[in-house]
Amino acid sequence: MKKIALRMSNISVLLMLALVLLLSYQNLSAQEQSELEFNKQLLIDFFAFEGSGIDRMEQFMAEDYVQHNPRFLAMDKFTGASGNRAWVEARIEARERGGIPLVDLGGIRLSDPIIVMAEGDLVTAIYKGDLPDPDNPGETYEAFAFETFRIRDGKFTEHWDQVTLKEGWMDTE
Repeated sequence: MKKIALRMSNISVLLMLALVLLLSYQNLSAQEQSELEFNKQLLIDFFAFEGSGIDRMEQFMAEDYVQHNPRFLAMDKFTGASGNRAWVEARIEARERGGIPLVDLGGIRLSDPIIVMAEGDLVTAIYKGDLPDPDNPGETYEAFAFETFRIRDGKFTEHWDQVTLKEGWMDTE
C-alpha cells in the first residue's frame, strides 16, 4: 500500500511539474508573441511618424544603428557620420545637394504595408504599388518594395531594403 501511495505521490509531482512547465511555455510564447506584435507596430509607426528627422531618429533608432541602404551609405562618405546620426546627416546632405533621392522605389509608397511579419529580432514590411509599364504606355504592373529592421530594446539597430545604385542617381535636375 505504501508503494502505491508513493507511486501516486510521484505521479502527482510529475503531473504538477508538467503543468508548471506547460504554463511556463505558454507564458513564454505569449511574451514572445507580444514582442513580435510590438516590433510590427514599431515599423508601422516609424513610417507613419510625422515629426522631424531628429525626433524620428531619437524615438526609433539605437545609437549604434547600422544602415545597409547603399544611397545612405554613399552620403556617409560626405558627412563622416555614423550610427543613428548617419541616418539624419545623410538626409540633410542629400537635401543640401539638391534633393538627391535616398529611397527610389519608382513610386511605391511606404505606407499601408500589405504584409508585416516578424521573427525573432527582425521585422519586415512589404509594400505594393502600381507602376507604369514601360513597354505598354497607359498600363501598369504590380511592383513590391520591402523594409526590414533588426530591433533591440525597442529600437531599430539595423536596416535593409532593396534600394540600389544606378548610374546618375546622384544627379539632380
